[in-house]
Amino acid sequence: MGKEGFKEEYRLRVELFQKRLKEKELEGALIFQPADLFYLAGTSPEGHLFVPPEGEPRLLVYGEVERAQEEAVWNPVVPISSFKEIPLSLADWGFKGLKRLGTEMDIISLKLFSRYQALFPDCQWEDISPDLRTLRMVKSASELEAIRYSASQHAKVFQYIREHIRPGMTELEIAVEVETYARRLGHQGRVRFRGQEQGLPIGVVAAGPNGACGIGVPWTIGGRGLSGLYPMGASTRRWETGEPLLVDYAGVYGDYLVDQTRVYFAGQVDRILERAQAVAYEIACSLAEAARPGTTAGELYALAVKQARQAGLADYFMGWDRKAGFVGHGVGLELNEWPVLAPGQETVLEPGMVLAIEPKFVFPGQGAVGVEDTYLVTQEGAKPLTQG
Repeated sequence: MGKEGFKEEYRLRVELFQKRLKEKELEGALIFQPADLFYLAGTSPEGHLFVPPEGEPRLLVYGEVERAQEEAVWNPVVPISSFKEIPLSLADWGFKGLKRLGTEMDIISLKLFSRYQALFPDCQWEDISPDLRTLRMVKSASELEAIRYSASQHAKVFQYIREHIRPGMTELEIAVEVETYARRLGHQGRVRFRGQEQGLPIGVVAAGPNGACGIGVPWTIGGRGLSGLYPMGASTRRWETGEPLLVDYAGVYGDYLVDQTRVYFAGQVDRILERAQAVAYEIACSLAEAARPGTTAGELYALAVKQARQAGLADYFMGWDRKAGFVGHGVGLELNEWPVLAPGQETVLEPGMVLAIEPKFVFPGQGAVGVEDTYLVTQEGAKPLTQG
């Protein structure tokens, strides 16, 4: 994409967001979260993006101004050295006495919000996170190109896994193999996850019973990890013959990510694990077929639960003690984008949405099985982007 096409895409994103601001009768929005900054401005410095209801946004940046000027779609980039300069800079731009502003209230800290309130004491604040997250659900052609690139690189990782892992290796040894190879391919080495700091690893390697460990958050599988402070990811446990090994990694090669899970069996495993693995694939295929425009996210979840129940495996579907409560989620700049395939979710699927569909089963004392791939919603159903 040429420079002008690049800027035009960002202009369209901003205009769609500005339409939401007008509908809410807001005088502007202050954006601070890195993924949202990048989505609207093409860069994610420490700073604040002010988006007015009309016209171009303005980026207020602490330090690293030159890099922000190089990367940002919108100029001028305004350097600020103090939080107190925000209203002064906006006033110089013609925005004085602001009464109604929006910000990302799903992730803003009390400290930051209190500072915003002190800067604009007469202002009423609205949550614009749902508006941004909704806009980000449908990917553009350039976003899909970036996601396909991550998928193609990640396929090499899973091919490497098949060739280089073996029983007797520890989860940590397997994770080192996977992550070293992925980094050589250009993996960012980190994953953006919307929400409070989780100490989130880029992936999980869970052998045998470790696939059924609780991790303190409502996810299906997280592994045991190396300490109680970081109770996720690989541990020093060895993968033994006769048990499943679950490998779940996000692939971020550039700006956009994919999510993928595969399960490997060493020798003969319990029949219920083999059967559950087969059912997980069947569910994934059914959801991909049903994920057409007009279908709701909640309907896909209900379909998955119905199939798990018909297979007699509902007690183990998406967890056995504390169930995850979803069977898929959007991906893009962040790992946990909208829509979420969860009970009662009324988001209607549209072409261009990108979903990670991940039916999994967890058996206490034995481990976890399942599958996860990243799909593109089309008129003919969801088409897989990840392979291997």
